[in-house]
Amino acid sequence: MAYTDNFPQRPVFQADFANGGRIDPRATFSRADTPPTYAAPSAVHFWSNEKHLSSENLTTNSDDLSDWGRIYMTRTLSQVGPDGSSNAAKLTGKAGTVFKAIYNATLANTSAQTISFFAKEDTHRYIQVSVNGDATKFVNFDLNGSGAYSANGTGVTASITPSANGFVRCAVNLTLPNTSAYISLQDSLSAAREATTASTGSIYIFGAMATTLGDATNVVAYQSSGSQISRSYAPTLKSVATAGQPRFEYDPTDGQSMGVLIESQATNLVTYSSDITQSFFTGFRSTQESNVAVAPDGTLTADLLREDSSSGNSHGVFFEYASGGTTAQTISVYAKAAGRNHLSFRFDTTNGVFGSDFVWFNLSTGAVGTTDSDITASIESCSNGWYRCIATRTALASANGRIVLYLADADNSTSYDGDSYSGVLLWGIQAEANASHASSLVSTSGASATRAADSLSVATADLGIASGQDLTVIVDGVAEQKAGAALLGFDDGTSSNYARILRHSSNNYTFDVRTNATSQAVITAPNSSSDTKFAFRLEQNNLGAVAGGGSVNTDTSATLGLTNIMQIGNAYWGVQANGHIKRVALYGEALSDTNLQALTS
Repeated sequence: MAYTDNFPQRPVFQADFANGGRIDPRATFSRADTPPTYAAPSAVHFWSNEKHLSSENLTTNSDDLSDWGRIYMTRTLSQVGPDGSSNAAKLTGKAGTVFKAIYNATLANTSAQTISFFAKEDTHRYIQVSVNGDATKFVNFDLNGSGAYSANGTGVTASITPSANGFVRCAVNLTLPNTSAYISLQDSLSAAREATTASTGSIYIFGAMATTLGDATNVVAYQSSGSQISRSYAPTLKSVATAGQPRFEYDPTDGQSMGVLIESQATNLVTYSSDITQSFFTGFRSTQESNVAVAPDGTLTADLLREDSSSGNSHGVFFEYASGGTTAQTISVYAKAAGRNHLSFRFDTTNGVFGSDFVWFNLSTGAVGTTDSDITASIESCSNGWYRCIATRTALASANGRIVLYLADADNSTSYDGDSYSGVLLWGIQAEANASHASSLVSTSGASATRAADSLSVATADLGIASGQDLTVIVDGVAEQKAGAALLGFDDGTSSNYARILRHSSNNYTFDVRTNATSQAVITAPNSSSDTKFAFRLEQNNLGAVAGGGSVNTDTSATLGLTNIMQIGNAYWGVQANGHIKRVALYGEALSDTNLQALTS
């Protein structure tokens, strides 16, 4: 056994992109984030290791207000709420008294909270929300569904919006430093603060929520709470801070580092990626509400697609974009259940671009449902109930293709009775022509946008490697499941001389060498679809390749040409990995088969 079988020399270049979080100064990284040709840095995204407050409800037992104090009134539980559950309550005033339900502030010295709840008239029509100790600040609401309210006092804002089953959602912005908020019965919309007449009237109430997210005019989606306040944090899909910044990405489900993200150029043809209220989208039997929840990027920009009350019919929204040819088209949407647990995509027949193909996604289990044969689909968990739903289908014509997003009551079903309340949160809608996979989000606001390709390379001369010298490279990474996606390559800037590690298909990788414009060898790494560690030995008449510590496949007849560039996440005549590279180690010698297996196991 040779000495180097057990003791290989130290690598001349070693990069740990999963832990170092930086680019070696001998390497060059670039991406042209220079609008208007390419998307601005704010449109280029990656999963960071940061978290944001995604949802909160500072009340407890929020459905039936059982933790709110009560003065001169009774509460009857198990009433039907706007969501169809039996979790609402009926509040009834006592004769000769002033009816009050009290919310005791849970945050001392907070600057503001938004208090919201669903209410429905029974034998009483008007209610008031006020602040204890400040007779100048209050809001009166009319519960008969007309949407009328009257806000009084400096800094007090409010809103009232219709909901299902006769309920309206009332919201108020109030400053609550060490005090309380009241809900009281009122005689009329213009009544003074607190009713003075006897009241035995009753209202239905459900879904109390106090939050520092949003405001009364932009009420966030209701978040139910139990015996403890509900506060959820989620991974942040972050945009790069500066142009051309490398993206060191983390798995949003477990927080583990995935390495540096290397992608091809991509264009989002949806002109408003996170605003379904724009005219780019057309709703049917639905309502589109803007900025009602915190999106995966931590901003209050997620929209609600809410069904109407139409029975036995579909509910949703559609958009059109230019397919650009008879190529693969990929649609992706970040979605979260908000009463409806299923979402469906339809590649519509409009203009003959598609053939009316459907796919369903389960936003409760995170599973792809029924999928027509012309579609390839996947779903990715983004934590805190968010999923990225992805579908690819080949266009049949170069024209404007229509994509329909349906709310669904079950798998393989888009026709049902709407309740005017339920829906799905949507954000980051993307349509990519000539794309067989969903690239990272390219956000848009008024026009399509293009993210430039990532480039990461090292001049081997800077590492003391002579062109054509024997060497060995170890790479830990994953490329897109598409033929030609490259993990790593060496070349001389021409098509005459190169050595590459490529995806051959979705099932395995290949290692190939070309010298003086002539193919020398193509070595397949069998069963390597799930492997992430690869080794490639470049030695005259002794090529060696291995994946995942398996058997070493060799070729003893190949000659090597001149190469002077090592491309990481790319290769000559390949495409960017469209995946992640964790580690690269380059040795200025040919390592033995034993070493190759040990370094990739």
